[in-house]
Amino acid sequence: MKKLLGMLLSIIILFFTLSGPVTAKTTPLSDANALKIADNASKHFWNALHGYKTRSCSQKTFNYKGTEYSYLCQEFNTKDKLTAYLAETFTNNAIEKGLTKYNYITHKGKLARPVGDGFSMLEWKKAKIKLAYQKQNVRSYNLTVPTVDGESVKRTVTFYKSGSAWKVNQFDAVQ
Repeated sequence: MKKLLGMLLSIIILFFTLSGPVTAKTTPLSDANALKIADNASKHFWNALHGYKTRSCSQKTFNYKGTEYSYLCQEFNTKDKLTAYLAETFTNNAIEKGLTKYNYITHKGKLARPVGDGFSMLEWKKAKIKLAYQKQNVRSYNLTVPTVDGESVKRTVTFYKSGSAWKVNQFDAVQ
């Protein structure tokens, strides 16, 4: 009886030990992963400026305090929706500062931004990268990013570890 009780107790302990959360040690941010994150963040940046991710819409324009604005498409028409999307690749600090710097406003309950044109001319996947600064939860890289017209630009991109994910800490570092 004692053996049976001991075995049953061992099985219960083993069950609870194995059914708990499994954690994996987070690996350091590699140069290749930093480039992938920067490329993805650049896409997020430009999608936010264009006002949509997957499908363009008719973006109604209006004047506000002497500036022409347009509403963002349905998928980004509130600050919460756009913030959730940008949080995939940017820190909360970067998002708040970026939305302020680029003059996003809520007008009549919908998110809007000043009218402007532009698209990324940078080819992030082809960038040359060099680690400039490193601490446990912070990495800063100097990048030389080629442009579509054969030139190149220099960018410094800083990544912060947010939970187990690395995120860009400046909204327009990847423009």
